[in-house]
Amino acid sequence: MGRLDSLEVLEGLEPAEVDVDRIPARRDVVEVLRARLDLLSGKDRALLTMYLETGSSFHQLARLAGMNRSTVCRRIHRMIRRLCDKTYPLCLGHRLVFSGAELAVIRDHFVRGLSLKRICRDHNLCYYRARAIVEKARKFARSAAV
Repeated sequence: MGRLDSLEVLEGLEPAEVDVDRIPARRDVVEVLRARLDLLSGKDRALLTMYLETGSSFHQLARLAGMNRSTVCRRIHRMIRRLCDKTYPLCLGHRLVFSGAELAVIRDHFVRGLSLKRICRDHNLCYYRARAIVEKARKFARSAAV
């Protein structure tokens, strides 16, 4: 789903200016995000929850989080893009193909947006092994989508 084609209609609008439930394409994306919200951790989950559930504007979220408005906007859009990516759910549905450790690496990369360097440090892997796992997931997702 490239650049969130279903959200391009709302580009530049604050959440308070738009009724989420009135736009069918947006409603579908919001349901997917709500279902996958528990995959996020800490501050990211709180930001996205306030954005989706309460309709807080980026300015309000920035004040609450003590961050710049553009940083909050960028983080939310990146979280939405990562959560709408189907790679992790596809891999999760085929646990016979991926081990638990591989699924953890795939989750950290595709959902949490961690760099391969950080994943290697957290999971005690060499860089080439982490990259091989990510490539295996990408190939699997491409073949499953066809």
